[in-house]
Amino acid sequence: MKRFDYKTIIGHELVCEKLQQAVKSGRTVSAYVLSGAAGIGKKTVCRAFTAALLCETPVNGNACGVCESCRLLAADSHPDCIHLLLPEDKKTIGVDLVRDVLIKEASIKPFTSGRKVFIVNDADTMTVQAQNALLKVLEEPPQYAVFILLSQNKEALLDTVLSRALKLQLLPLPLRLCEGYFKTEQDVDATRLAFVSRFCQGVLGRGKRMLGDDAYYDLYQSTVQQLASFHKSDAAFTDMQRFLTDQKEQVNDITDFMLLFLRDCLRMHTSGIEKMICIDHKTAVQQLSRALEPASFVRMMEAVIKYRERLQKNANFTAASLELMCVIQEEIHDKSSRNPL
Repeated sequence: MKRFDYKTIIGHELVCEKLQQAVKSGRTVSAYVLSGAAGIGKKTVCRAFTAALLCETPVNGNACGVCESCRLLAADSHPDCIHLLLPEDKKTIGVDLVRDVLIKEASIKPFTSGRKVFIVNDADTMTVQAQNALLKVLEEPPQYAVFILLSQNKEALLDTVLSRALKLQLLPLPLRLCEGYFKTEQDVDATRLAFVSRFCQGVLGRGKRMLGDDAYYDLYQSTVQQLASFHKSDAAFTDMQRFLTDQKEQVNDITDFMLLFLRDCLRMHTSGIEKMICIDHKTAVQQLSRALEPASFVRMMEAVIKYRERLQKNANFTAASLELMCVIQEEIHDKSSRNPL
């Protein structure tokens, strides 16, 4: 049986304690906004809170895990837990969906529990019309209804919606917690684990992807190797151009990795190894960092960001890629950019 309790959550103690205490004291409110980066644990916290809200016999604000309500929730078949998801073929949640899934269902009393919980995933993708429709029920919510809005970008929600909800922000976890979490993984290279703990930057879901998706990890390795070879090989320019063309569909991930590596090179000038993320490419970072001035890395990072923005606006891929390669080539091979040896 799935577990839906706070014991399964890594970090976020203050938020969990506040939610747990609300159920324990019976002082829950009608709407909550859980915000934070993708993969930071919003859904995990939400599940524990939802289980406690619907549980027949909660213990100290935590779901008992054995009652009929807990069993229904574990089986993903609880009639009083309503999910509103962003449609796969859409970029926004429209007003019709809000009316059909939230407003209509909110007018129907709970079937088996004392409460009815409505969970809105990707709440920040709701259109203004959809949010205004939700606002009507938030202004006069049924006594039994609890709305939980999960959001990566809280600022995309209307002030009027936010004013009627308790806002809880999930912050990135400290490195020690991430290292402790990923150390439990079996049969994984220690170097990769050390990198993943830093790469996730306090967001466990981000690290899980890097650890569990070998193609994603290989793309990171290839990107760093291509970029690091610029000051060593005359063929690096054409190799990188070919690499970008061959991996065109993953260009967003590639630019993320490029920024990661260049940022490490820049950090090496100010923070040394301590703040490095690409710990598995320490030598490459140190070599390139010693070779160039900090301003060169800033200009290359600006070029990568501009490149990504141009592609998002449907610029010609080949032309944009060549322009980026030229900037990197100039910064690395222009003697005026180099540190004196």
